[in-house]
Amino acid sequence: MTASPRSAGLLALALAAALGCKRSPEGGPLTRGEKLETPRARAAYVTNNGSDSVSVLDRDGERVQTITVDVDPKAHEAPHHLAVDGKAGAAYVALAFPAPPGKSKDPHRAHGNASDPGKLVWLDLGTLAVVAAREVDENPGDVVLTHDRTRLLVTHYDMKRAMDVAMAGGNAGAMAATLQVWDARTRTKLAERAVCVAPHGIAVTADDRTAMIACYGSDELAVVDLVSPGLPTARYPLGAQQGVPGAPHFGPYSATLSPDGGRVIVASLEGADVRVFDRAKKAFLPARTMTLGARVMMPDFVSDHAIVAPLQGPDGVARLDVETGAVEARVAMPAPVCQSPHAARRAQDGRVYVVCEGDHTAPGAIVEIDPLTLAVKRRWVVGVYPDGIAFGED
Repeated sequence: MTASPRSAGLLALALAAALGCKRSPEGGPLTRGEKLETPRARAAYVTNNGSDSVSVLDRDGERVQTITVDVDPKAHEAPHHLAVDGKAGAAYVALAFPAPPGKSKDPHRAHGNASDPGKLVWLDLGTLAVVAAREVDENPGDVVLTHDRTRLLVTHYDMKRAMDVAMAGGNAGAMAATLQVWDARTRTKLAERAVCVAPHGIAVTADDRTAMIACYGSDELAVVDLVSPGLPTARYPLGAQQGVPGAPHFGPYSATLSPDGGRVIVASLEGADVRVFDRAKKAFLPARTMTLGARVMMPDFVSDHAIVAPLQGPDGVARLDVETGAVEARVAMPAPVCQSPHAARRAQDGRVYVVCEGDHTAPGAIVEIDPLTLAVKRRWVVGVYPDGIAFGED
């Protein structure tokens, strides 16, 4: 017997109520989700790029729940980074929909090669059900929530665009990908601008007026005015030896703002270093550059002057004083414990966590480390190829 439209609607409402998720204005959750058991204050949320899922782990215990965000069973969503608003009960995730992997041994080659538009999705924080989705440009990179919780910033790490334009003999301007600004509550796009080639990591000032963006494909730091019409943007080269657009010499991947807001720490993959940008002087400080001989991924501050930086090739973690340029500690991360460290994040309680990608085939991990000695204190197994982490604390 075929159910009537009315009975089908009632069934959908009952299912949403049973799962504890709110019915979306678009007509209901796009994925089922499941009730989360970990209190938000103790939760860490992790995007699993390789298994189309988000894991929630209990930072005070052993529980891990891994929940699908598979909005299209025929596609590989590749969730890449996320932001969490505990007060609003929402998480925001970028879905990249990458092209199938090729024969390259570069584990990050698939990141940035998509030809289909990505999506920005809204998740109910009680169940991680996807309740809404909006189309963004190809290859969304980072997603950041402003401090006032009203806007979402999305970059597009679109190296495919850069390569296609270069092959066609186009100019550098045509290679530039966008920063998009979205209203977190109404789910509408407020502004966008092409800012540079393959923009990725974002840092936002405490007053939410300015964004700093690492421009991987053009060896620049982009500084974006978030309050003026048109998103006026200034760009600053990392050094005199810039590569050509689309073929970077430094390959800046992330931007991290110091606690006092005066410095931007830019970590590079190809340059294998950390550079310090002085916001008052509007210039990089060459004397503060720290060369590490490894791809520096996404660090975070653990004190006023010290950062913890994840390293790949060789894998490890380093504690760096960005004022003196001293390497205060550095430890190797063996594959069974933390293969391919991707991002370090400090929670409000001072505990520090590192996302470990793994081999992109088997499940990866999250480790808690001592912020001084960098020793591993605890480990959780999550989904395949984790790459982003955020906390439910407020």
